[in-house]
Amino acid sequence: MPSQLPETSSHAIHPRALNMRQLEVFHAIMTTGTISGAALALHVSQPALSRALAHCEARLGYLLFERLGRRLQPTPEAQRLHEEARDVYRGLDRLNSLAQRIGHAGVDTLHLACSATFANTLIPQALQQLMRYSPQLRVDFRTATYDELPEYLLSGQADVGVSLVESNHPGLKSRLLGRQRLLCVLPPQHPLADRAMVDPLALCDTAWIGYPPDTPLGRLCASALAMDASSASIQVRSPAIALSCVQTGLGAAIVDASCIRHIPRDDIVVRPLTTEVYSNIWTITSARQPCPATGQQFIDALHAVLKQLSAAEPWPPASKTSGAA
Repeated sequence: MPSQLPETSSHAIHPRALNMRQLEVFHAIMTTGTISGAALALHVSQPALSRALAHCEARLGYLLFERLGRRLQPTPEAQRLHEEARDVYRGLDRLNSLAQRIGHAGVDTLHLACSATFANTLIPQALQQLMRYSPQLRVDFRTATYDELPEYLLSGQADVGVSLVESNHPGLKSRLLGRQRLLCVLPPQHPLADRAMVDPLALCDTAWIGYPPDTPLGRLCASALAMDASSASIQVRSPAIALSCVQTGLGAAIVDASCIRHIPRDDIVVRPLTTEVYSNIWTITSARQPCPATGQQFIDALHAVLKQLSAAEPWPPASKTSGAA
């Protein structure tokens, strides 16, 4: 049972909702831990804040804090309420961030967040197509891990996200836009560099660069290619970093096809895998509000780039096929 106020313990209690000011007072006390700290944060006097706290408790019909001298000890009820209050304030922070973004940049700025996998090739190519028709468009482009993307999109810091994995957040919607073939890149001196195709399991017996099992490509390599990431000499979280390691001779790696479209081939060897595997490309937008026109135009441009790259793929078919996981 909630800790009731002494003056109301013998009467029926009819809790009433807190207004925003009372919620602000409660949150400030929980955050700072003291009346004096909360009063300072809210720019009010300590007696005024004490009265406001008393009003909060009177409305609810139970205590929020135990008074221990000058200290306030939150009751279990206060701890539970503050879990929800934190969500409210995070929502307010997202609202303010969006309001400031619109004020500073205007609604004609396209805000993108994408996996580092696509940052060097696919996204710039899509932007090149888009800005041919919208040369005055401004773009805010950042990279984000697959677990950071939802917060950028939900907070309004990004209009469109591009990821290797589908989002299952109820506030977001995902669209499968295309896929990319996985290829093997090797230093010229690598023992498998002279083969027409590379067996992924044979790669595990050599020096190679892999991906941790909690990353999208790490999961794909494990499920579709049966590769053991623990056998990798080096583990990285981006195909672009893996490619840089290959170029310096540290070992071979598996990367997506778009990663190697526009790089010199004199310091690497590119080979198809004996098992044909593709990684998916998802665009993610808010499910709570329409995607801006510039965001939809970017998605259309990215889709066109993917179709062009797929049509131009020079690699021969593998001996057996596996779809993306």
